[in-house]
Amino acid sequence: MLVNIERLDRALDTVLEAAVDTSLWPKIIEDVRQATSAFGVNILPMTGIFPGGMISTESLGPALEGYFDGGWNHNEWRVRGLPRLRRSGSVLEQTYSSRDDFENRDYYRAQSKYGIGRTCIVDFGVDDNILCFTLHRRLDEEPFGEAEEKVFQAMRERLTAANRIMQALECSRIDGMADAFEIGRMPAIFFDRKGKVTRVNAVAQQLLGSDLQVSNGRLVCRSPVETARLQRRMEAVTSALWLSRPSDPIAVTRQDKHPLGIRVQRLGSGLGDVFADTVGVCLIEDFNQAGDLDKLALVSNFKLTNRQAEIALLLTNGRSLQSIAEEKGISYETAKTHLRAIFDRTGTRRQSELVALLSRRRF
Repeated sequence: MLVNIERLDRALDTVLEAAVDTSLWPKIIEDVRQATSAFGVNILPMTGIFPGGMISTESLGPALEGYFDGGWNHNEWRVRGLPRLRRSGSVLEQTYSSRDDFENRDYYRAQSKYGIGRTCIVDFGVDDNILCFTLHRRLDEEPFGEAEEKVFQAMRERLTAANRIMQALECSRIDGMADAFEIGRMPAIFFDRKGKVTRVNAVAQQLLGSDLQVSNGRLVCRSPVETARLQRRMEAVTSALWLSRPSDPIAVTRQDKHPLGIRVQRLGSGLGDVFADTVGVCLIEDFNQAGDLDKLALVSNFKLTNRQAEIALLLTNGRSLQSIAEEKGISYETAKTHLRAIFDRTGTRRQSELVALLSRRRF
């Protein structure tokens, strides 16, 4: 038996406390690592894996860096163990990977550089959400066997109880955020790691219809192109590329109305991200309502170019055309050409009319 059961029991004593104070998890998994003779231990959701989106022992640091650098989070071989994991709550790697796989697959060769051997994965997710507690053996040691797996299955009860507490706290947190957005009259639609809607506040519900709706749990637009753009932005929430994505709102066109603008935001809370079901929120701007002028609204409503919309906004804020030309690094004549196009598309004839129009129509 590779597991010191008494030591493992002590390591799990603070699991329920960690449901409230997630900062305790790193020490817990390190103590579990030592009690089980594991090379390393990590906790990660099966969906939406990204750097910083998991908890792991320091021993796995270099291996995880190589894992993400190699893009293996997008080509995870261990998903082949999911059917058994769903059935029994745990799975030994040798039950779905042969010796030939382990010796010749590029996935395993990449891990062998860091001395990582076979694993035992324990699922302690709630409902349909798989949350993996993964124990890794060293490459030069025998893998965990059925005796160790039985012990790991026994610890699921405490782990799952802790996760249920965290999910309840998460629901309360999201309810509080939804209420706060409601008080501020900000339409908000929350979603999970799979891009499925988890909550819609009342003011957002009023904006839903044929142009924007929740269908089969997903937020979809009338336009397939807009739907694809929105889904990509939502998926990016659980990506390492999140901060490199555009931050401009996504325009959702509507029949006989001004467009909606949707800004997608990640909901981050440090270590809690690993256990969170709801990971992002779509904040909706209704350009039919009074509010600040927005470049997106000008582009959508008057068919201005981005540069023309920028110039129009600056003019409305009291800037002179000369100072705008200098700021944008263009000649005054070019700025005048843009201004003539703005007049033409807004139906105005002079700057005073343009400013008056845009000041009246707050999108």
